[in-house]
Amino acid sequence: MDLSASVLGLPVITADVVIGTATAPAGSGTDSDTALAITIPGALGVTASGTVVEVSATRGDTASSANAEIADLALGVLGTSVIDADVITAAVACPQVGAQTADTTFVGLELFGEPVELLPNTPGVTASAAVTVAGLTGASLNVTLTNVETTTADGATAIAVQATIRLTGTIVGGPLLDIPVGSVILAEARCERPLQSTPTPTPTATPTATPTQPTPSPTQPTAPPTGDPTQPPPAPTASPTLPVTGGSAANLWWFFGTGLVMVIAGTTARLISRRSRASIDA
Repeated sequence: MDLSASVLGLPVITADVVIGTATAPAGSGTDSDTALAITIPGALGVTASGTVVEVSATRGDTASSANAEIADLALGVLGTSVIDADVITAAVACPQVGAQTADTTFVGLELFGEPVELLPNTPGVTASAAVTVAGLTGASLNVTLTNVETTTADGATAIAVQATIRLTGTIVGGPLLDIPVGSVILAEARCERPLQSTPTPTPTATPTATPTQPTPSPTQPTAPPTGDPTQPPPAPTASPTLPVTGGSAANLWWFFGTGLVMVIAGTTARLISRRSRASIDA
């Protein structure tokens, strides 16, 4: 309740109270309050009775929800019975996946003693009743009751009864007054869709590097032997051992000369033979 009004500078209505509240824990879990007597300490021009049966709010990983219930309500302003009800409830549910829901119920709801039926999200029902206020003539209370059931992609709100109150009247010898008094909310519940957690990415294993094998160096060709392959190897120098027979010196030289000629001739023949083969091969 949040009600306040003054006439000619004098307060005539005062009521500021919240009876029963619950807020779900930040992490997860449920907060609730039950069996609360409806009273208004320090109120002026306002009376109320009844019971807050329960207010509850729950937060989870996959859903959140809230509900409120009031029983045997009687609310009076300036000595006039304004709102009466046997049961008033509001409930919301906000799953992480799926539609959000908002629902309200009323049993025995009356405005100024007359039964009323509230339709969600409409202008509601308005009625008035005469009241007595010092300094005013023709004073009356004007009350509008509305009902709210709304859902969005991210949450839901349910307000079973919201009463908006105004005080009107004429100051003696003065103008007509239209004074906003305030509002009374009976059974309200709100929730939000839990955020989807972002999965922690799985670390990708770093591939083990395969050591690079060194490329074998091509085998270097063996250097050819130096020298001209077309030339025959040098002939060994013949050193014949001449037996001494005891003949004369002339015979000795004759044998020596003959052997030398044979050696030179043989060498020359081999050279010619080798060169001929080299020329044929070329």
